[in-house]
Amino acid sequence: MTPETARPFIDIHAPVAQALADGRPVVALESTIITHGMPYP
Repeated sequence: MTPETARPFIDIHAPVAQALADGRPVVALESTIITHGMPYP
């Protein structure tokens, strides 16, 4: 899958799109492991 073919499946909010266009760093946090009960370290 390329960025062009992924576009219909991904919703990028305006501030994130602007940061990407400006070349600024963007961090994505994935929380599925927390939702599914990650044990405390």
